[in-house]
Amino acid sequence: MGINSFKNDPGLASATFFPSSFTLDYYVKLFTVTSSRKYVTWVINTIEIAVLNTLLTTFFTIITAYTLSRLRFKMRRPLMNISLILGMFPGFMAMVAVYFIINLMGLINNKFALLLVYVCGAGLGFFMSKGYFDTISSDIDDAAKIDGANQWTIFFKIFLPLAKPIIIYTALMAFMAPWNDFILAGLILRDPSEMTVAVGLYAMVETPRGIVENFTMFAGGCILIAIPIIILYLALQRFMVEGISAGAVKG
Repeated sequence: MGINSFKNDPGLASATFFPSSFTLDYYVKLFTVTSSRKYVTWVINTIEIAVLNTLLTTFFTIITAYTLSRLRFKMRRPLMNISLILGMFPGFMAMVAVYFIINLMGLINNKFALLLVYVCGAGLGFFMSKGYFDTISSDIDDAAKIDGANQWTIFFKIFLPLAKPIIIYTALMAFMAPWNDFILAGLILRDPSEMTVAVGLYAMVETPRGIVENFTMFAGGCILIAIPIIILYLALQRFMVEGISAGAVKG
């Protein structure tokens, strides 16, 4: 993909693996706005959804995990079992139902419809975080309660500082979701001004003519959107490993 993004030919076909000449022209052309190509707009749309999804999904996931890990109530076990069963089904099985619901709400071709779907299902991803919280001794809770702390104080003042690795892991996964999601985003978004980067790039090459005329730009766009994810992963991989390893103990 990287090699193709620098070749001096717009199409997919190439006589040699390494291009005979290299150019940055198609990177420059990628940022030229047309009626169907709005790369900067796609990136901005994706960043908006990714940032909001990171904040909301992380909060709901962590608060759900804390509740199921630390509190005991009548429907706790059935709720966990139902969540586990639902998590076994691939997400695309619900795509038709999601589409009809979004359509009835008048949110087709609205990028924030994706955010609604992501956040509404965020609580089901609590298992890893719950496993991490289960490894934290309950003696901490008892000591805090003796000192007069309530559940919110324990959560914000004690657990969140101790749960930094799993919070970062959850946030990174939530941030990556809009960058990686094509199926749901492609189903809801068809207006070039509302597309995320995954849908927009695919729209450039979804026809035979598009492959011939736009594949080199498509490759360049893929390389550019991969850079933020690579930087984030390299910067936060230590926390990811800690979060996964600790969360898997009882997750």
